[in-house]
Amino acid sequence: MNPKTKLGLFYFHDDQHYHAREREKWIPELASLGVSWLVLTNENLIAIPEPFIQALLDSQITPIIRMGNLPTSPPKPLPEFELLVKTYADWGIRYIQLFDRPNNPGFWGSRGWAISNLVEHFIDVFLPYAELLVKYNLHPVFPSLEVAKGFWDTAFLKLALESLERRQYHWLINALILSGYVHLYDPSRPLNWGAGGQERWPNSKPYQTAPQSKDQRGLYIADWYETLARATLSKPLPIFLLDDPAGKPHDLTPAEIQQRTFHAIQRLLHPRSRDVIAIDGIHYEPLAEEILCLSFCGLTAKETDDEPRAWFSPAGEPRPIAKAIKTYLGQAFDQNNQLHHIPHALLLPQLDAHQLHDLLDKLKPLLIKYQPKITFILDEAFEAEHVWIPSGYQLTDQEIAALKDHLCTIHPINPAGMRIASHINEPVLEVL
Repeated sequence: MNPKTKLGLFYFHDDQHYHAREREKWIPELASLGVSWLVLTNENLIAIPEPFIQALLDSQITPIIRMGNLPTSPPKPLPEFELLVKTYADWGIRYIQLFDRPNNPGFWGSRGWAISNLVEHFIDVFLPYAELLVKYNLHPVFPSLEVAKGFWDTAFLKLALESLERRQYHWLINALILSGYVHLYDPSRPLNWGAGGQERWPNSKPYQTAPQSKDQRGLYIADWYETLARATLSKPLPIFLLDDPAGKPHDLTPAEIQQRTFHAIQRLLHPRSRDVIAIDGIHYEPLAEEILCLSFCGLTAKETDDEPRAWFSPAGEPRPIAKAIKTYLGQAFDQNNQLHHIPHALLLPQLDAHQLHDLLDKLKPLLIKYQPKITFILDEAFEAEHVWIPSGYQLTDQEIAALKDHLCTIHPINPAGMRIASHINEPVLEVL
C-alpha cells in the first residue's frame, strides 16, 4: 500500500462506473497511481452505492462527495437530504462539497443575480445544509468559486468568511473546508504563477491585476485563499484544490497539457515538499501546507478522444501520463526511503547535565530495545525512519510538518510511565 498522498482525481461523472466490474478495475488502478482522494459527483439525492464507497475506504482512498445542484429554496434542506447525509456518515464519508460557483450568474439566474447583499444571501442558503453535515460529524466543503469572473472570487470568499465570523458560527468554521479551482492550462501563465499570494503581490486587486503583478489564477491559488482565511478568521483552513471540469484547456497541444499535469504532480508529490524545487528549469515554491489534495480530471466516460486531460483512453487503456506518474511515484518514495539512513532517533530538547541524565535513565527501555541515535538537532532526526519525542518537548507545527515531509514516523513517549509494548514487530512504545 502506497503512503497517503495529496493526489486526487475526479471519478467518472456518469452512473455506469459503480458496479462490480468497474469497481474491481478502477479502484486498484487508482491506488497504483498513488491516488488517495476521489471526487464523486452526486447530482441527485440518491446515494452512490455503498459497495463502491466501502471499496474506496478499504483501499485508503478518501471520497469527497460533490453536490453542486442542491436547491437554494425552500429555506431548509429537504428531508431526503438529511437521510442521505446520515447514510453517508454511517458509511464513513467525511467530506461533502455543497453547491458550485455561487459567484457566477448561472448559479442564480438573472433575477437572483440582481439581489442585494448576494454573499449574505448565499450564506443564508449555505448554513442549513452545513449545519446538517456538522450534526452528523461531516466536514462541509465550501463551494469552489469561478476564478476571476462574475463576482470576483477572492472578494466573494472574503465577504463569506467575514459573514461567518460576524455571526459567530465558530462551530461551522471549525469544521469548514475551503475549495478552489486551479487554472493549470493557461499558456499565458506559467505553473508557478502567483506563488506567495496577496502578501507577495499586494498590487493585485479584485477585477484588476496590476502590470508586473500576479493573481490567483494558477496552481498557487491556495496561497491567496489562505491569506484571506488568516486575515478574517485569524487561522488558516484546510483546502481542496480541483482542476475545473468545465474549464477546457485552450491554445495548448495535448502533449503540453499532459506535461503541465505532470509538472503539477511533481510539485505536489516531491519528497522535499517544503523546499523550492526546479522542474524543467522552472523554480516552484512549496505548496500551501493546508492543501489536503489536488484533484485532476483524469478520467472520462466519453466515447471520443477529445478530452486532452484524460489519463486513460475511452477504452480504459493508460496513456503515457499514467505511466509517467507511476514511475515518478516509485522514484519519489525511493528517494524518501534513501533519506532514512538509520531506523530510530531520539529527539531531545536542550537540557542541563542533571536533567539529561535523569531523562535518559527513564528511557532505558527504549535505549536498550531500539538503540536510537540521540540528537538535539531536528535536521539530524530527518535521517531516521522512526523519531521518538518525549512528552514535554513541544515541537512547533512547522517542525512536525517537516518530520512528516521526510516521511518520519513520529512516536510521542511519556518517560514517567513507559513500558515496552508487547508486540515485538511493532516499533512503538506504549504511552501511558
